[in-house]
Amino acid sequence: MISILNVTIPFFALVLCGYVSARTGKLDGKAVGALNTFVLYFSLPAMLFRFAANSPFESIANPPVFATYAAAGLLVLALTVLGLRWGDHESWRDAGYGGMCATWSNWGYMGFAILPALMGPKAVAVLIAAGIADLLIVVSAALATAAQEGGDSKTWLTGVRQSLAGVARNPLIWSIAAGLVVSGLNLEFIKPVDELLRLLGSAAGPVALFSIGISLYRPASARIQSDTWIIVVTKLIFHPLLAWMIGIYGFGVTRYEAAVILLAAALPTAGSVFLFAERNHSNVDRSAAIIMISTVGAFFTLSAWAWLVQH
Repeated sequence: MISILNVTIPFFALVLCGYVSARTGKLDGKAVGALNTFVLYFSLPAMLFRFAANSPFESIANPPVFATYAAAGLLVLALTVLGLRWGDHESWRDAGYGGMCATWSNWGYMGFAILPALMGPKAVAVLIAAGIADLLIVVSAALATAAQEGGDSKTWLTGVRQSLAGVARNPLIWSIAAGLVVSGLNLEFIKPVDELLRLLGSAAGPVALFSIGISLYRPASARIQSDTWIIVVTKLIFHPLLAWMIGIYGFGVTRYEAAVILLAAALPTAGSVFLFAERNHSNVDRSAAIIMISTVGAFFTLSAWAWLVQH
């Protein structure tokens, strides 16, 4: 366990540094936009493009991993939505974003930083396949569910169309696709270009984690009730366990791939859920609380999961 903590403590300490900087007023919420722009449009795309360009196509286009993560996410989403919809009598909108909180891991910012450190560089290929499944299938299903408020099939289709359009504009998807083209054509980077991509990509993890910390600080208190804790436990415990079981017993992924899938599912809720909930006038207090609690709790649960899969 000491070897695991030696990896996870520095990464979560970076998140804490960001939170402290916001709490003490050194940086405010405006800094998050600038940091996110750098990570989303420069640093992460450079890292993913370079990795995909130097990887065999089949290591990233991995149907069993894709199907495993999609199936686990859809099942958790369905169970969470049904529980909130008929157990707590919530609207489709609130239930949809509650389900998104239980399924959408912060693999974009936190996953690409932590998982390679825990599981080795090969984890990036597995995480890419799982992340694409998350965006194309699970997140799209959650947004479509939230758009089902009026029970109109046209509204549902509009939700699906808008979510897929958002995926199509995602720079991470385009960087992976471009990298795969370079890999397929067996092209090689000239030294200055490769070094530029390496420098940009190496900044992705630290800046992303620091940005997460800043975004966690919210002066207004977030609503914390029983459903909040249930969704956090679902996200950090049930989702990764189910993903591992589906991978091993359902789609026959390797034990290494199953371990990476488990850790990807065990990451805290993505901060983008709050942005979607806020934009569509959903339960933003609950989303904010889940993001904060799951991020803090993930230090303990992710470390425990990493220790289990490595033994």
